[in-house]
Amino acid sequence: MKYGQPLPPPAVSPQVGKIIETGREQIHMLESGSADGNPVVLLHGCGSIAEEVMMPFAESGFNIIAPDRPGYGFSQSLPAGERGPLGQSFWLQRFLEALDHEKVVLAAHSIGCAPALHLSVRRPDLVKGLLLISPCCRPVPFKPFIVLRSAMAPFVGSVIRQHVIARWSSYFLERGLRASSCPNPVTSELSSLPAMHMVNAASVATMAEELWAFNGDMEPLENLPADLPLSILFGREDRVIEPRWHLDWLRERHPAAKIELLDGVGHMPHHVSRDLALTMLGDLAGRAPAETGEGVLSVNVVV
Repeated sequence: MKYGQPLPPPAVSPQVGKIIETGREQIHMLESGSADGNPVVLLHGCGSIAEEVMMPFAESGFNIIAPDRPGYGFSQSLPAGERGPLGQSFWLQRFLEALDHEKVVLAAHSIGCAPALHLSVRRPDLVKGLLLISPCCRPVPFKPFIVLRSAMAPFVGSVIRQHVIARWSSYFLERGLRASSCPNPVTSELSSLPAMHMVNAASVATMAEELWAFNGDMEPLENLPADLPLSILFGREDRVIEPRWHLDWLRERHPAAKIELLDGVGHMPHHVSRDLALTMLGDLAGRAPAETGEGVLSVNVVV
């Protein structure tokens, strides 16, 4: 390296938790909180991993379980044709059945809300309550996604994925975090995420596949069960998705949803307003052991 040239950022190791076998696939998950707490399953958004969505809830005292969704992190991809929200809802069903919990609260961020909604319609017996954070759920107008489309183009796509995006993973992650957090600053926790683990050839392909399947899978979604407790947390200044576009659609399917809209907050309200996110989660999951004086376990991960 020449004198005066900036050093590359140090590689950050991803957190490693448990591998769950469903009979069809291996799913990597992180755990946190109390084994005696009410079970809460967290689903991350597009291009993210369990480690990110776990951050605001890690010390909540609930029995927090966060899987890497299929094709992200250490979790196996789904077969072609099953990678959209509907196919992922069956993946989520297999995951919950492997955990052997009677009922769980689902908390999901962004496009991770889509499979949670499908599961809540198909198998309401598995879902105690639903917390949607910046939910991307309504079919959306066409967007060019120039970089993503280029990365999936015939012939040149694999070169772009492996030799451009993967090699510049820190740059693309920083750019994505800034866009998602805007108008809020990127938190130090988010800046510590493992770039090479999040932005690589496989994860880029996963992003493209679930986005391409999104509209077709979400169009036929039926109304949610009227007795399903549903809470929604949104930032009014979300620059990634339009809050009103998705909220109007959700109200049609569940008129009794409880909605919190935050002024001056973007696409990451669970990081910006984590106390409110924890309160909303507690309203669905019940009191955490930490609130009742019971012991709380530490995060069950290995760095």
